[in-house]
Amino acid sequence: MSLGLRARLSLMMFLQYFVWGIWLTMLAQHIGDNGLKLGDQALGWILGTYGIGSILGPFILGQLADRFFATERVLAFAHVVGGLMLIATAYLTTFWPIFLMMVVYCNLYMPTIGLTNSLSFHSLGEENQGLFPSIRVWGTAGWIAAGLFFASYLDYKSFWPTAVLPLWESLFSLPFVGEPTFRDCLRVSGFFSILYGFYCLTLPHTPPVPARETDPIDKKSAILETMELMKFRSFAVLILISALVGIMLAFFFASENFFLEAVGVAPKQIGAYLTISQFAEAAVVLLIPLSVARLGYKKTMLIGMGAWAARFGISAVGYPKWLMIGTLGLHGFAFGFFFIVAQMFVDRAASKDIKASAQSLLIFVIYGLGTVAGSFIAGETMHHFQTGEGAAGHDWRAIWMGPFILTLVLMAIFALFFKEGQIGAIREDADAHAEPGVAVE
Repeated sequence: MSLGLRARLSLMMFLQYFVWGIWLTMLAQHIGDNGLKLGDQALGWILGTYGIGSILGPFILGQLADRFFATERVLAFAHVVGGLMLIATAYLTTFWPIFLMMVVYCNLYMPTIGLTNSLSFHSLGEENQGLFPSIRVWGTAGWIAAGLFFASYLDYKSFWPTAVLPLWESLFSLPFVGEPTFRDCLRVSGFFSILYGFYCLTLPHTPPVPARETDPIDKKSAILETMELMKFRSFAVLILISALVGIMLAFFFASENFFLEAVGVAPKQIGAYLTISQFAEAAVVLLIPLSVARLGYKKTMLIGMGAWAARFGISAVGYPKWLMIGTLGLHGFAFGFFFIVAQMFVDRAASKDIKASAQSLLIFVIYGLGTVAGSFIAGETMHHFQTGEGAAGHDWRAIWMGPFILTLVLMAIFALFFKEGQIGAIREDADAHAEPGVAVE
């Protein structure tokens, strides 16, 4: 395949996660004690909006992309409108308006994660699926760039050389900009979201596959056709475990910000420290094709789950500071070896006409059900184990033990019931259902 196509898909992934990496990692500071001071429970609900947005949104946008509109146009609409909503949210100061606006925004943004995956797999073709990690790694690079860029934006006087400072000062002197604050995680990401939306119109054309008048109702609905894959135990186990591991992901995002502050990291530098996770992910993602080829999907995903357990178990110890920061390095295996490999397995299992909806189902369970539960549990857990004022006023050992134990249980279930050899039967059934009356070779 051409280098130009790989570059276009890589830039898509970079911008996709650059936008998310700015607002998600720093929204807790804007909502919490260093910003609006809305409290731990409000924080849990607002951070949980990206989970709520992963419940309904992926199925609607996935169906639109599979059956009615080209995927790149659905992406463009979601990011332009979503960017305007992020900018508007930056000017809200109370819980309900922020919560509701973020719910609507996340119903636009979260489905685009699955859509960028399906567009990539469609453009690569199944014969080049092994190239997907080398493209997806640019999403990790985008997340890293987001953390470093926004940290330098907030603390521009310390980050930038004297010769560059007049440019920043000129920008911040504008009346509609002002000096940087944590709320700018919404304004800045909104600005880049709009730019990204227009870029989406230049992506490879990925047309829908309209249903025929003679098709049964489940064939006309990519959503229903995707749900039929759940009759296979291994596919169902993967979806269930992904939802529960999604709880850990949400728990991490809701808690780690304050945990790092509790162990001594300056709030304005937390975004930069969190990029350690993405640097590790960038390195590990490139190992995925080799691991899948030699160990298979199952063992690779078990390694990923083991990394989740290790990071929570070590964090429960609570010291020394360097080791607590060092656990961020486990994110590469935790995220890459589980979630990205799961995306690859789902693409292998789904027929060509439901790939967007199949990826959307995975986004739904990871960032939807798992995130809503995980963010709510994180907020309630931090509130329950609050022992004093600020981030340090929490019993962090007790907070981290819950996800640690749950991850160990999930590893045992996955090891017992997931059989990756079933992928052939899943795909044969999906292909046969995609083309009624045509034998599968």
